[in-house]
Amino acid sequence: MESTDWGYINPLYLWCTTFGIFPPHKFGDNVSPVSLKFKIYVLLLIPTIISISVYSLIGRENFLYTSLDVTVATTDLLAEITLTLLNVVLRLLFVFCYHNPIKTFLNKIYRISKEPHFKCYTVRNFWVQFCGFNIYMVFVMVFDVYIWSSTMGWTIYKFYIGRTFMIYACNITLLFIVHSALITKQLFTSLHHLLKTIVGNLVCENDAKSGYILTEFKVKAATKTNYNCCHLREVRKYYNEICGLVDDFNNIYGTVILLVMIYVIAYILNLTDMLLVYSNAKSRNINGVEYGTELTLLCVSWMITLLLFSFLLAKSCSNAVSESENILTVCFIWLNEIPTIPKTFKQQMLKEEILLLVQQVTTRKPKFSAAGFFPVDFTLLGFILGSVTSYTIVSVQFFSSKEN
Repeated sequence: MESTDWGYINPLYLWCTTFGIFPPHKFGDNVSPVSLKFKIYVLLLIPTIISISVYSLIGRENFLYTSLDVTVATTDLLAEITLTLLNVVLRLLFVFCYHNPIKTFLNKIYRISKEPHFKCYTVRNFWVQFCGFNIYMVFVMVFDVYIWSSTMGWTIYKFYIGRTFMIYACNITLLFIVHSALITKQLFTSLHHLLKTIVGNLVCENDAKSGYILTEFKVKAATKTNYNCCHLREVRKYYNEICGLVDDFNNIYGTVILLVMIYVIAYILNLTDMLLVYSNAKSRNINGVEYGTELTLLCVSWMITLLLFSFLLAKSCSNAVSESENILTVCFIWLNEIPTIPKTFKQQMLKEEILLLVQQVTTRKPKFSAAGFFPVDFTLLGFILGSVTSYTIVSVQFFSSKEN
């Protein structure tokens, strides 16, 4: 399957720009200030988002919260506040604070991805993911509209329309952040294969001159042998540049990822409360409306959505780090094929270059983090589930004592 550079992500970036999340930018162009017109557009969006949120909260307070369980009403309020805060901070950070760093970051990735050694995802692969994302989100949003509008009517649901669109805006931003981590994973993967090819050819070339070639590397040694130790220095340079991309990733997205996790936990707590309170036959009543299993399905679908995007973020970052560690594995494998005491000057140079790369990879390890508060890897899911589990245990005890 033919690969392409990072330009494949441009449709998603433009879609985020339409929502006023990222500043307009064409990959590869010089970094320029954000236009006044776009700043005005975002400055109009921010008070609109806040106004919709305030309107929603006032409406729920007057028409809905009095009929909800107090814990459900409290977590619903908390979830709305965190979601609104996230939508506002997204635009303030990316458009007014990090507009130059994010454009520089995108240009760096685009430049490296155009190098012949590196392979990215194909355009087709990206469109399958992007269309799948939108189809899934539309399905969940339509299901949400159907459940609430068909039971409580538009009189109540109109206070939740803004919430649905804000969740969508957050999810497309999260999808872009996931792809930003995925591209670093692809770059590390390509660098890993490049290193394997270079060192493999150099070691086998030396062995061939010594009168033998390792059996498992005969094909590789016969394919391309016009490499030298200077190419290993290029690998070190590329490794340092990709690690720099990870540092830029943390500086640009770290605060946003932290707020996303707070928002995810708040909403899962709210959905968990709804399941605990309204999933039993005695209390499936909200504002005089009786609910069946459709409410449980709706809560579960939103919980799956939140956990799914959190999982994709954790997986993409964790895989990027794992791919960087594979470079170290390749180095150790080939060091074992070089004599302990090199017999030629070329073997000596090869060994020194590999050892320098080992030292660099050991010292400079890429690490994704949420503004330094916690690492962004699979432990993130444990952090979310641990928070929800602790709250659920307390809630179950509270509801049990309340019924008694």
